Amino acid sequence: MSTTPSNAQELSQASDATPLPEHLTAKPGFFSFDNLRSLGVLLVVILALRWSIASPYHVPTASMEPTIKVGDRLLAFKLAYNFKVPFTEITLGHWGTPKRGDIIVFKYPRDPDVDYVKRVVAVGGDEVKLVDDILYVNNEPQPRTGVIEDRAVLDDIDDQKDIKLLYKENLFGNEHYVMQNVAQARHFNHSNWPSPSMSPYKVPEGSVFCIGDNRDNSTDSRVWGQVPLDYVRGKALFVIWSVYTPRDATLPVFRFSRFGKWLY
Repeated sequence: MSTTPSNAQELSQASDATPLPEHLTAKPGFFSFDNLRSLGVLLVVILALRWSIASPYHVPTASMEPTIKVGDRLLAFKLAYNFKVPFTEITLGHWGTPKRGDIIVFKYPRDPDVDYVKRVVAVGGDEVKLVDDILYVNNEPQPRTGVIEDRAVLDDIDDQKDIKLLYKENLFGNEHYVMQNVAQARHFNHSNWPSPSMSPYKVPEGSVFCIGDNRDNSTDSRVWGQVPLDYVRGKALFVIWSVYTPRDATLPVFRFSRFGKWLY
């Protein structure tokens, strides 16, 4: 009487099994349909979040210095005032409007494909003017004090700090820096705006009036008028990161002290 080892019987049974098709056993490649579909869904989600929730913006100009500096990458919160359907201009929810002192990102009224960032100084119904460089809103002067000793905030600005006068302006309780050129270096004079012979500018309802903190190097509502509320993309919250190239340098420099800096 002969016997067959059990392991030999198992091997025989295994050899008789039908092998699985190759497409069920092979691991999918990186460019497989499933992977590409997942990447596509992720990309759509990211773009939708940037459109409706929050989005980074790069600042290439000096018009908001020293508050926002050339090379800053700031985050704009798009839910600050409303919610828009992703990839459209349809507003589903509306819960506020920009306030005086808010720094906003908006579509440039003369070219809506371009985004600007400025400070709101007046809202719909307000009357605004500048008299001897002092901002008046509803005939109320917004006080400011000169900053003479501690000018460190200008150390890494791009716009000729040696000709800048630095102030702290109190805009209805919102204190922030503003700059102006010395008298002999003013390229266009807005000391009095509108002209003394004209009445204060009344901001139309449904819009805001914006001015750059770098008062003598900013093209803003004094030039191209009010910003319609429909053009507002969001409120600038903080600087994500910042990098710039000093005038006499060839390599860029990171401003680590500005990483995560909240804007006011």
